[in-house]
Amino acid sequence: MEYRPLSKFVAAGLVALLFPIMSQASQKTNSAKATEDPNVYQVSEKLTTIKLAPEAINRIHSKEPIQKINAPRALDLEVEYQGNNAFVTLGAKARRGVIYIITQSGDVFSLEIIPKKGLKARVVNLDSKSLKVKEIKVKFASLDQETAAVDLIRLAFADTIPDNFNVTQNDMDIKAIKHLRIILRRTVAIDGVPLALKEYLVSIKSLSGISEMKVDESSFLVAKLTRNPTAIALGKDLEQFMAGKVVLRPREYLRLFIVEHLNN
Repeated sequence: MEYRPLSKFVAAGLVALLFPIMSQASQKTNSAKATEDPNVYQVSEKLTTIKLAPEAINRIHSKEPIQKINAPRALDLEVEYQGNNAFVTLGAKARRGVIYIITQSGDVFSLEIIPKKGLKARVVNLDSKSLKVKEIKVKFASLDQETAAVDLIRLAFADTIPDNFNVTQNDMDIKAIKHLRIILRRTVAIDGVPLALKEYLVSIKSLSGISEMKVDESSFLVAKLTRNPTAIALGKDLEQFMAGKVVLRPREYLRLFIVEHLNN
């Protein structure tokens, strides 16, 4: 079978981009802890229960304009709309009820409001899964295939895959190369994007009698692993990813990433 050559950009891009993704992942974790606030809520389209103080002005924020908020009379809700924000105030004698927030694209968020005196004003951030999918489609549609493939590998390498990507845990043994044990760890796909990433764990088989084996990306261009590759990268850490060829020894493993183009 014939494979089309992979662009030099893929290897060069991986080396350049894997460095910042590691530091960014670390910084993200630290900053998230530093900005935790019990009065800020991140909510999805699922019904969420939130306690709000009557007569306090609370802010509901969306990534797109908020069109309307439907609320029962029991809440005596006052709303002021300002673009992507809605400022809501419960009446002094408000009673428990569910409100429905409708955004410009038609997403509907449900909040069960429980009035409770003595609380601070709160911020509710609307986290739309459907809007995230749209944003990802727009982003990847603007990228060439190889750049998108590198982006996927960066996310998988740093284990920062967004929640709205389709991740399937496989843990499946693949008999593809003599003397090597290859386990398909997981596959990653994105709705509407014609690319899929497969992550493998590669090690020398026990009792093989081999003390070391030198491999590179081309070692894994076999039909049982990939038929239409866009990008391939392997290594255990950044040093190995940069080295090109990697020496594999018993009781060690490599992470192998293969991004394929899907013929839909």
